[in-house]
Amino acid sequence: MSTEPESRPHVVLWGVAKPPNAPSSSGFCQKLEVFLRFSGISYEVGETVPMKAPKGKVPFADIKHDGKTVTIPDSHFIIRYLIENGLIKDPDTVAGLTTVQKGESRAWQAYIEELLYSAIVRDRWYIDENYAVTAEEIFGSMAWPMRPMISWFFRWRVMKSIWNVGMGRHSQEEAQSLQKEAFEALEARMSGHLYFHDGEQPTGIDLIIYGFLANTLATSGNPYWADMVLRSPTLLAFTKRMTTLLFPEYKLLLHRIEAVEHSG
Repeated sequence: MSTEPESRPHVVLWGVAKPPNAPSSSGFCQKLEVFLRFSGISYEVGETVPMKAPKGKVPFADIKHDGKTVTIPDSHFIIRYLIENGLIKDPDTVAGLTTVQKGESRAWQAYIEELLYSAIVRDRWYIDENYAVTAEEIFGSMAWPMRPMISWFFRWRVMKSIWNVGMGRHSQEEAQSLQKEAFEALEARMSGHLYFHDGEQPTGIDLIIYGFLANTLATSGNPYWADMVLRSPTLLAFTKRMTTLLFPEYKLLLHRIEAVEHSG
């Protein structure tokens, strides 16, 4: 890992193994990296597993500033810590959002993170054909016989988590109906706008939306959701704009978007 000057804030984002030049397989790890990249703070990505995390889930971060290192779990609280300690600027404050606009952003954040993403993750791990793809993408480089053992363990762990939050108790049809409702709402809300609040620059909710769109379009493990997004000129244009702005190295993601644009 790189050595940073003591006076310069630096973040180590600990998450699941991340493919080179592509979004993370974890939506929350990707969301956090989007904020870090957008803010301009010095950061690096480290590889770990959820069992080693303070709250048993990723991401968590080691934040080095003012001669100390602070470990913070959970993407939401990591971002809040960085803003409250003046280590990054709050994109909502910079954009001049009103209290009402900030409240709307927070409501959409909860909708995306707590309901929509849970429904998408359910598809990845509960549906056998999707699980086969997801396991190959995440664990494909792992040596036999560890690969099926680790893959099975993570499937069991994720399915248990999804069950505990309630999404696993729904049928596949019900979970996908929730995805469709969220897609239609998001597409309608973003239609005609460069960014969520119709400004000239991204705000916090734009970074969150983009993080999860990039995550879900970079995998073939959630085809139901991805197919809807790939048919949406509004969401494709937004994802392409944000990728070009923040992660131009995501060549495969850009190629997937451009292939759909050209075919249309």
